[in-house]
Amino acid sequence: MASNATANALIDALAGLEVGSTGDVAAAKAISRLDAVEAVHALRVLVAKAKSSPRAGKALVLATRALSWGPDEFFSPEARGRVFDAATEFGVSEVAALFVRSAPALEVDPDLVEQPDPVIGQLTLGHKKMLARKVDGDRIARFAMEPDARVIRELLFNPRLTEEQVVRIAARRPARVPVLMEIWRARSWCVRRNVCRALAMNPYTPPEVGLKILPQLERADLLAIAGDGALHADMRALARKLAGPALGARRSLDQPAGQVAEPGEAAGKHDERQDEDEEEELVAGEVEAGHRKS
Repeated sequence: MASNATANALIDALAGLEVGSTGDVAAAKAISRLDAVEAVHALRVLVAKAKSSPRAGKALVLATRALSWGPDEFFSPEARGRVFDAATEFGVSEVAALFVRSAPALEVDPDLVEQPDPVIGQLTLGHKKMLARKVDGDRIARFAMEPDARVIRELLFNPRLTEEQVVRIAARRPARVPVLMEIWRARSWCVRRNVCRALAMNPYTPPEVGLKILPQLERADLLAIAGDGALHADMRALARKLAGPALGARRSLDQPAGQVAEPGEAAGKHDERQDEDEEEELVAGEVEAGHRKS
């Protein structure tokens, strides 16, 4: 069985890295050095400690970014698939969720043509991208309404952009997935809890992002997400689990899920079948191509 020393070693390895492309590569390498069961245990510890430990929280950010942005040459789809399969086998749905890829609860109509901004709408894409990095004042708000993710990517580098403005972009509805993905990928903003909360609570955010954010949110936010019917079922199921009172009751990673009752079930306290159904859907959700290969 994997030891806590493995989890602590992973936290030590990741917490000192810088968030960004270099950190994505280094984190992918660090996780790939673990066997599947060790990786599941280590990631489970990161999820459990993310809110209470800044170091574990940063390590989780690096680890989850590596699952999306880490190069396949360092953490192959087959290796990711083995970790996902181990998480599924042992019922560690909070780790299995890190590999889920499915459509968001709501999506913008691809044929929707948005009205251009009367001031900047006539600018070329290149001109918009150049200006987005340096505009200030009211013009930032205009660029923040741009539907083109390439413009938003440049705007997120603007030193005059405030957290409040990024939160408004992340919370906007309707929203295009590429724009939301740019916010989550931006190293300056993916570590801000207010930004993460806005992304997680937006039904246009894909579960690939939202499920990775949930472990960092406060219990009040998790309860709000669990009860929000507009959000994806996978988001509600994991939020319910992370917010639940039985977080300390963990099964051993050498004991398959089929041999152990869920926390609360043995005492007759788990009386909502919907919770079970949604959690099963979470574990069985769509995963990145190759994740199921072993």
